[in-house]
Amino acid sequence: MFSRLAQLARPPVAVWPSLEDEIGEYKTYFKGKMLNAGAGLRDLSSLVDGELVNQDIPHGLDNGNIHIYSPIHDIPVADGEFDGVICNAVLEHVANPVEVVREIHRVLRPGGHLYLCVPFLQPEHLDPTDFQRYTKDGLRKLVTDEGFEVVKLEGVHSVYTTLAWIVESWLQSHDSLSYRLMRLIFYPILRYKTRTSRTYVDSIASAYRVLARKAKAEGLSRQVA
Repeated sequence: MFSRLAQLARPPVAVWPSLEDEIGEYKTYFKGKMLNAGAGLRDLSSLVDGELVNQDIPHGLDNGNIHIYSPIHDIPVADGEFDGVICNAVLEHVANPVEVVREIHRVLRPGGHLYLCVPFLQPEHLDPTDFQRYTKDGLRKLVTDEGFEVVKLEGVHSVYTTLAWIVESWLQSHDSLSYRLMRLIFYPILRYKTRTSRTYVDSIASAYRVLARKAKAEGLSRQVA
């Protein structure tokens, strides 16, 4: 019995949806030649109807899936190389997010879409650094300032996912008897609720995501020039 209770009190607490479930209907935009910017170990190939190009900097988590090694703000391809760009849970780890979004705009064809997901209420998670969080207004300004049109902007994950990660970070910070008891109480509940609940509270979303489009008119004017 005591070993079972100990197992219940161990992290991780949040049960995260699969990438396919999380991205859902957005994958209808993942067509043609797609860039996975800051790919890491994530395999998005099953979500792309076309060619997937993974880009990242060299690091210890490389499993051989990276096609382009470069800084995300300086990708060595021509203007308008990609039909779409996915940048999922990456932007918080870069020191120069404006330059990154500007570069994504450059490598995207006119009319192409960017799927950008960034954290809002998440504990610090170093990979190897962690610089910023975004509200919806901040995310909208970030992409529109660099020439994108916002198609859709919304939060990601249930309120219990937000709570689970924060509570886990809190209750793992001490190992006193009271903290152990709270882990025994809260962890099983939060694991169950992150797995089963879809309750969403916009103001305390774990992350926000934007689907943005590079304007066709801008691309045409550049070609004429």
